[in-house]
Amino acid sequence: MRAALWRHLGWRGLALAGVGACWITYGIGLVITDRPSLLLAAAPILRVMHLEAWGGVWIACGAVGAVTAVLRPGRDLMGFAAAAGPPLIWGLAYAAAAATGAYEVAWASVPLFAAILLLVVIVAVLTGGRTRRCACEGVTDGR
Repeated sequence: MRAALWRHLGWRGLALAGVGACWITYGIGLVITDRPSLLLAAAPILRVMHLEAWGGVWIACGAVGAVTAVLRPGRDLMGFAAAAGPPLIWGLAYAAAAATGAYEVAWASVPLFAAILLLVVIVAVLTGGRTRRCACEGVTDGR
């Protein structure tokens, strides 16, 4: 069963499922915890929506990523867009908070968001040209 699941998901699907699960967890953390320094760092985007709503965005993007993990390359682009969206938005918000002086130490988190975004894009690009077929189609070589 695990072999069939691996043949179906591959690295691309595993990356989407993993990032999706992380975004869901992070979103739940935003909804249920109180972090005063995060409020300062994310101030630019908190003018648009409150923190709990942004937690919902992280959760929704994670769910889209996790659900699209089972789709074939090309059909899972929405999942990669959803996986890339939150770190892009939050990285820009942290950079803006550092640049404007709203929270000077926010610059230290910008590379973290940039690295996550870069890795999501690298996985999408490097694995996008391969065809992933479902094991249920009678394919035994996993390609």
